[in-house]
Formats: sequence, C-alpha cells, structure tokens
Amino acid sequence: MPGSGGIALKEEIPDVTRNITLRSDHSVALSPGYYVISYYISTLMRKPGFIKITPIFNDCRQTLYAAGAESAKRKEVLAVSRYFIVEIPDWSRLFFAWHSSAGASGINMSLNIIKLYRP
Repeated sequence: MPGSGGIALKEEIPDVTRNITLRSDHSVALSPGYYVISYYISTLMRKPGFIKITPIFNDCRQTLYAAGAESAKRKEVLAVSRYFIVEIPDWSRLFFAWHSSAGASGINMSLNIIKLYRP
C-alpha cells in the first residue's frame, strides 16, 4: 500500500434498496438519510510510524470520524476502528483517505454501512 491515497472498496452484500451503491473502486454513494457507519482496519507496518484513515463525504474530510495509530517497532500490527452515526442531507459520495508515514505491507478493512429508518 502506498503512503497515501484512497482505500479500495468492494461490495460483499449489495443493497437492494439502492440507498448504498458502489460507485467506483474507492467510493460508495449514499442517498439522503441517517447512517450507522463502522470501520475496522489492520495493517502490518514495515517500520516504525503511524497510520491515519479519514472518511470523506462529498470531498469534505470528516476529521471527527478519523482514526489513527502509531507503531514503535518494525513488523508491528496496527489496528484502528470507529463507529458513528451521520446524517446525509443530499446524495453523497463516501470514500476513505489513507495516510501512513511508513510503508504498510497490506491493509485489511471491514466496513459496515447501515441506513436507519426515520419516518
């Protein structure tokens, strides 16, 4: 994985309601409404350094929902996770920005997005 960039996403369970749709290799589109979003990322660091992941809605970084970790030695596994509820007022594109000060050998990510029913 490079030092920075977008995290590739793939769809495991398609949303038959089409409220959550995969738009590209790195983003999903969300219809207006409230969502529960949770993510977990782990990586094996090649050398000491830090990682940071930041969700981005409609090209606006959401630092409130960002997560990061720091390693003190080589070949250390770093893991970060976040869980939050967010209102999406208009159709929005969601993707995740990745930044690492040291090369990571690979990233494992679990992402869950659930649209909440609100009358």
